Amino acid sequence: MDAYDGVELQVGEIRAVRTFRIGPAGVLYPLFNDAPWTDGVNTAGCTMSGPEFVRSQPHATPEPDCTCGFYAYASDAAARENVRARHVLAVVSCWGHVIAGTRGIRAEHARIEAIWMSEVVPSELAATVADHYPTASVSADKASMLAAHPPTVLDCYVAEPPWDRRGRRVALRVGVAAALVLGLLPPHWLSGTHDARLVWAGELGLFAIAALILRRGRTDSVSAGRVLLFSAAGLWLVAPYAGVAGTVLLRLPMIQIAALTAVQRRLMARGASRFPATIGPPVKP
Repeated sequence: MDAYDGVELQVGEIRAVRTFRIGPAGVLYPLFNDAPWTDGVNTAGCTMSGPEFVRSQPHATPEPDCTCGFYAYASDAAARENVRARHVLAVVSCWGHVIAGTRGIRAEHARIEAIWMSEVVPSELAATVADHYPTASVSADKASMLAAHPPTVLDCYVAEPPWDRRGRRVALRVGVAAALVLGLLPPHWLSGTHDARLVWAGELGLFAIAALILRRGRTDSVSAGRVLLFSAAGLWLVAPYAGVAGTVLLRLPMIQIAALTAVQRRLMARGASRFPATIGPPVKP
């Protein structure tokens, strides 16, 4: 089952969460197109096709073989994988033809029920948003909004791990940092020290097992990113035993990719904190 595909539902309204861009006039826009959401009912259409779908064939929205429909996350935790959700989060009620996956849904119809905006959003712009969406409640506290409008829990959703999110992030950083340090130690020193060999083998085994479990069990973008991170950490540990080839063919490309990824994330975070967003000309339905 994919993150937003797998189970087709038609069971009434389903609550989910999503993030938006805020235009200069206080109108909410999706992240990847310039068709604004209106107050009240919004209906999705299809202007493109999936890899196995013939464009000339009409189909309902959403369609399993296409990528159309309104996307929404299963929970606030799932939404936080998008940097824009740090500042704008909305609870949306979805109905009609609905397809659910492990991390969220795609829907035919949707209505904005509630909106939360962080203090980064200028107060004048936030007030304009409230004026544009009078049927939606606007909250200054995200937890209160989610308590008043709780997202629907579906059986197909993958539950978040029971441990604290911050604790997982710290453990992940510590593990990767340990791999970086071990990978910098001379191979002959690792080979000649029993304890170092055990730590090296344990780290490598943990990264391999974690990558295998994530790859088989989850398909969301966060899990895919962690699979790449765990695989890269394992290759970093193995690279010294390949000599110069390991440095040139493995480590240098990994360093370049890590630097580019860090710059990209920084630019995304900076763009997500700029309000209002730059909106192009409206897209014809």
